[in-house]
Amino acid sequence: MKKLLVFTLITVAVFLGNAQNTDYYDRMEYVFGNIDKTKVTTGFLKEFGIRFNQVEAYNGVISSNNLVDKTQWQSLYSSLYTMRVGTVAQNMTAPNVVFDNLTNQQGNATEDVLLAAQYYTYQQYKTNALSNGDVTVTNDQIFDVAGRNPYDTQTVFGAAPLNKQLQGDTFTFKLPSGLVYTNTSLNLNQVQVI
Repeated sequence: MKKLLVFTLITVAVFLGNAQNTDYYDRMEYVFGNIDKTKVTTGFLKEFGIRFNQVEAYNGVISSNNLVDKTQWQSLYSSLYTMRVGTVAQNMTAPNVVFDNLTNQQGNATEDVLLAAQYYTYQQYKTNALSNGDVTVTNDQIFDVAGRNPYDTQTVFGAAPLNKQLQGDTFTFKLPSGLVYTNTSLNLNQVQVI
């Protein structure tokens, strides 16, 4: 699968470098146009999109390389938005609308520090999808193999304060339901600020 992804990325890079009038999404539609999009049950396919950060790192387990501020939060959301395939996630709110909402919500908060959260599931190709016979590649196009599922389901989670700077020593953090973005039915029941 690694070879498939490297091949796809090199092909896309060469194609985009040589054909300036061709849109990125037209190329992705060509490469992924023959996959069974109903197998991408979340509506998000990592390899289809543009990753503005390493979405894999934001899996809900805190580490030093996945801390989230407002800028990272927006990059995660934008990355997910570009990963949409099929019809399942086509109604996802456009990033500019979401980012305007973040700005407006924080502007309306007086002393509270508002948090925004996103929790999405997405799919990515299994690392061995090609060698395992889950997909084939012909003429730079990926084809699913009937009866096989080439995808793993992953999670992306990020929560961030909308304020870039805080002054003082006492804060009230709030996470309004209008600032929680998700494609799951799970409820957020706890937030920890570290």
